[in-house]
Amino acid sequence: AQAGFLATGTGQLVDGVAEMREQATVLPEQFDQAVVGAQQLHQGLVELQAGVGQLGGGATEVADGVGGAVDQVVGLGAIQGQLIAAIDRTTRELDGAEDPRLIEARTQLLDLGGQVENLQLNGAAADQLRALKEGSREIANQLSVPGYAFYDGVYSATKGAQDLSYGLSQAQGGVGEAVAGVDTLDEGAQRIDDMATRTQDRIGAVQRALPVTQTAVTESTAGPVAALTPMYALLIAALVMLGGAFAGATRNWWILLGAVPGLAGLGVMLLWLTATGLTATVAAWSALVLVLATVAAAVATRVLLSLAGPAAGWIAAGVLGLAQIGLVGWVWKSLSATDVAGGWQILANLSPLSWATAGLTTLGNEGSPQILWLALAVLGAMAVAGVSGVALGGRRAAAATA
Repeated sequence: AQAGFLATGTGQLVDGVAEMREQATVLPEQFDQAVVGAQQLHQGLVELQAGVGQLGGGATEVADGVGGAVDQVVGLGAIQGQLIAAIDRTTRELDGAEDPRLIEARTQLLDLGGQVENLQLNGAAADQLRALKEGSREIANQLSVPGYAFYDGVYSATKGAQDLSYGLSQAQGGVGEAVAGVDTLDEGAQRIDDMATRTQDRIGAVQRALPVTQTAVTESTAGPVAALTPMYALLIAALVMLGGAFAGATRNWWILLGAVPGLAGLGVMLLWLTATGLTATVAAWSALVLVLATVAAAVATRVLLSLAGPAAGWIAAGVLGLAQIGLVGWVWKSLSATDVAGGWQILANLSPLSWATAGLTTLGNEGSPQILWLALAVLGAMAVAGVSGVALGGRRAAAATA
């Protein structure tokens, strides 16, 4: 199940990276557009800054002219009274003259005096002229003098656009590296997904080819999940069968009959210590598996001793026992990570240790009942065949003695 979760997760990883890669393919084009836009913005602000400089020069000239004109007009207001007094004095002097030209001149002076008196060169008019002078100067300063808001704003915007254009141009080369990195990431994700798929397939192959691994762990909502590591089951079965071998070597049926339940009880206690969610039913079935495995190991050892003699029989039993543990353990460990030739798997399945481990693992993980029944059948057949062989050998020995 966890391999399935891994394969699902890596599949989602591949999909996510593929979408990222698809988005990354348009990134260089979009980034190029951003670089071109930043360059155009900078060029436009440079032109704007140049135009502002020209406007600043013209605005300064206008401000100077307006200032001079306003100063003259305001100065004329200061001498308005003097002009009116001089006109009045001249008209009084010409009063009574009989020369027609003097009379005409006096009339024109009187008209001029009236016009000068009507001129509004002080008060509100003068204030407006001064405001005009100050406004034109403020415009000229904003357009041409550093330190004023508009001038500094245009300069800062131009400098910012220049920095933006430079930064994007420098980063433009890194976009290609980023896209290449996304491609590499996509390749890595594909490899991880392939590895996860192969791992899931190998675990499936283990479950199909080796009974020791054919378990299906299920979750229970009513209590703890039943779980037993197959390697623990292997070691417990090996320990119990080793005790059975020693019991069978004594050639005393009473010792064997006492050792079988004792060893089975020891095995059940070890299962209780190493497995989780172990129920009474599972313990009872596990005890049956261990009883059959103990009997099979005992009678097999007794047959070897009978056929080969004490010394050679013990050597053969030790070699075969170590070979069983090494072969079954190696096949299980190897199949969880890689493929193992079918011949090695078949050879491992010929040993009683493999079937004992398969039965305990199936019970400890609430696995397939078919595997349990098959393990019980094989172990039972091995035990019956061994007992039959021992009994037949004993009869032949008795007949030969008689």
